[in-house]
Amino acid sequence: MENSMMKKTPFVRLLIAAMLGVGTSIAPLVLLGFGLSTFIVIKIVGQEHATAAFATATGISGIAVVIFGLFSGVIADKTRVKMGRRRFWIIAGSIGGALCMLGLTYASSIPVFVVTLCLVNFFYGMVSLSCYAIVPEQVEQEKFGRVSGLLGAAAPAFVMTGQMIMGVFANSTLQEKMITMIIVQLIGGALTALLIKDNYVAVTTKSDKKSIGIRGFYPSFKKHPSYTWALLTKLFIYFTNAGTTMLTLFYIARFHLGEAAIFKIMGLMAPTILMMVGAGILGGFLSDKLKKQKPFVIGAAVLTGICLIVFAFSPSVTWVIVGNFIFNFGFGMYNAVDNALVNRILPSKENAAKDISIMNTTTNLASTLVTFAAPALIGLGVSLFGGDGYTLFFLVLAAFSILSAIFVLPIPEMGSSIESNKDSSNEIVV
Repeated sequence: MENSMMKKTPFVRLLIAAMLGVGTSIAPLVLLGFGLSTFIVIKIVGQEHATAAFATATGISGIAVVIFGLFSGVIADKTRVKMGRRRFWIIAGSIGGALCMLGLTYASSIPVFVVTLCLVNFFYGMVSLSCYAIVPEQVEQEKFGRVSGLLGAAAPAFVMTGQMIMGVFANSTLQEKMITMIIVQLIGGALTALLIKDNYVAVTTKSDKKSIGIRGFYPSFKKHPSYTWALLTKLFIYFTNAGTTMLTLFYIARFHLGEAAIFKIMGLMAPTILMMVGAGILGGFLSDKLKKQKPFVIGAAVLTGICLIVFAFSPSVTWVIVGNFIFNFGFGMYNAVDNALVNRILPSKENAAKDISIMNTTTNLASTLVTFAAPALIGLGVSLFGGDGYTLFFLVLAAFSILSAIFVLPIPEMGSSIESNKDSSNEIVV
């Protein structure tokens, strides 16, 4: 049992703060991937050697992000400071991220670039993780869906805003663009820390510690089976989403499209981001209203699987474009409601950041595994069925979507007797 003292933040204020913190910490990382970090590498090694250097640097940083993701939650949970552990890491992460962004901006060698890029991911990751962890700590379970939907909307909204800001500063130097992002994030982090109340101090009893397996790091499947089922369903759905990064090569292989045509298709599919955001908000509010999460998660996973089957057998680009819109609708709804489900079945509020960070590693892990497996799967598809090989590739991804839906089934629904027993054993004294 956990004994804790918490001054809860008013709901609307907490929601604004969490969206601001998540959006301003994730957007710089995405914008770096959109090209800013590439230009830094070009500045260091020249355009001729940039491709190899960038691939090596991002590969190393990708592995580091997975490792940081596993342990950053433990660090966040074990922090004990008077201002509150979440507020501390929102402030420390913003300041640390700003300093490392400056180091990245003026990096003069690839090793310095790699180290600072890894640290930027760590510090800004701590900001967003702290904002996510506030939700299960301070929000009532009945509001998890709407919060998850709106938090899911924050990142793409801030990324789109960041892209527009970069457009305004198109003629500015690389250093000016980076410093602009640093200032915006610092303001966002400071406002987030000011808005939330967080003096959370918890003491976990010996009986609670026994419920944690694998040397106290991963929650025991025997005590908390829902956590592992939720992790697997999230990993499998991210396999399918990672597979969509192959669409550009798919257009070339199946439809023999050129660069200009592919960029036109990308332009046509830009509104899918808004559809994903809208589906997430809708799914979150409806799941709270109906007090049901599993039908939304299962239905969305099945829908994405159907879209991947459409990709596999698509005779024209039109089918792919329509399928992509529906896929993003399903993925957006899945993401929001599944995040609410995860918040509900977390083993304890004391270790919320650790358990959420383990869940979050599924994104990078899935992306890495699919990247490595894609060439072999496509090659096998050519050997078995001929053609471009993508039929087998998308069918395998569709199978993972269906598995994602199946693995939701063992998780108790909101308000079930199993869930009620879990909640009573995880009581918080305010």
